[in-house]
Amino acid sequence: MSVTNRFAYRAARADGALERGVLSAESRESAARTLEAQGLWTLELTATRASSGGATRLPVAELALGLRVLATLLESGLPVSKALAAMPELAPASWDPVLPVLARAVREGSPLGTALERSGLAVPPVVVGLVRAGEAGSGLARAVRRAAELMEETAATRAAVRAALVYPLILAVAGTVSVGILVGVVLPRFGAILADLGQALPASTRLVLQVSTLVRAGTLPAGFATLIIYATWRAWVLTDAGAVRWHELLLEVPVVGAVRRSAATARVCAALAALLESGVPLSTAFGHAARASGDAAIAARVLAARESVVAGARPSAAFLATNALTPVTARLVRAGEETGALATMLAHAARLEAERATRRVQAAVRLLEPALILVFGSLVALVAAALLQAIYSVRPM
Repeated sequence: MSVTNRFAYRAARADGALERGVLSAESRESAARTLEAQGLWTLELTATRASSGGATRLPVAELALGLRVLATLLESGLPVSKALAAMPELAPASWDPVLPVLARAVREGSPLGTALERSGLAVPPVVVGLVRAGEAGSGLARAVRRAAELMEETAATRAAVRAALVYPLILAVAGTVSVGILVGVVLPRFGAILADLGQALPASTRLVLQVSTLVRAGTLPAGFATLIIYATWRAWVLTDAGAVRWHELLLEVPVVGAVRRSAATARVCAALAALLESGVPLSTAFGHAARASGDAAIAARVLAARESVVAGARPSAAFLATNALTPVTARLVRAGEETGALATMLAHAARLEAERATRRVQAAVRLLEPALILVFGSLVALVAAALLQAIYSVRPM
């Protein structure tokens, strides 16, 4: 993959207005030529960072807020170009680098969906699909608002999961630091003091001191081994086959697999419902929904289900045959097929699975908190007991 440089620029248009943004180019000269070809006079051009062709990724909540601002402006009757021109003062600051690129692409005649896809912003495929469906006839403002709602739901789910994990993380960090101080500082000094006294140590104290010595001696090699393993794993999961295999393994892990499956099912169903409501054909909607799943294994299964649907199978039967979504979702999809309310039932399934994933995370966290307290408390108690036993066994000289 070719490495390019990213340049932040400040340039003047022919009418004297200033424009800011970020573009990718092989060199500063190439970036200046690109701006000149777009009719811009370069005032400032600063290299920001190297990239491998990756797009700028916004937090989901800020992406949702920007889309909602754009939807509101479009619903007020503004043309797309003027709505984009008004966004810098209303949208989150993280949108600033990409807004000039979007506005210029739209002024040059590109549809908004195409401009979003080529802007350098990592817009989820489902958002692009919704915007293109709106441009095709279902209503652009309505489609952008639906995309904003979908991103808001995703952001709310992620925020709930993060909030549930805050306390366990604090416990884990505090416990690790406490045990590290005992093993790295307290025990070595205590062992040196007892050695100077020439006292025979109890078996439990000798065991704790030996474990402390082994841990301190193995920390650096273990750190290097961990880095090597992580780099190897990272290179593997960045491949398509590796990502699918890794996510397949995660789906088999108790608790973790159930949470991932419910969360991916919720994202697929929400994306499908939004796309179908916007008039996107079912086969096309399947492709966008697969990429919105956030799980390579589930995405592969959804794409396999798409092939069955294209061949004439019902979506519910295709989901069951490929094990793409949860059985409850497949039954709801079947009900939607029979009643002609497929999009409605998909949206209902998305809510159910999102709530189920959140409940499972919260239940796991409720078990994790006392488990961490017991583990770290037991370690500290063991070390403290060994030290106290050694102190009580010391005889006056």
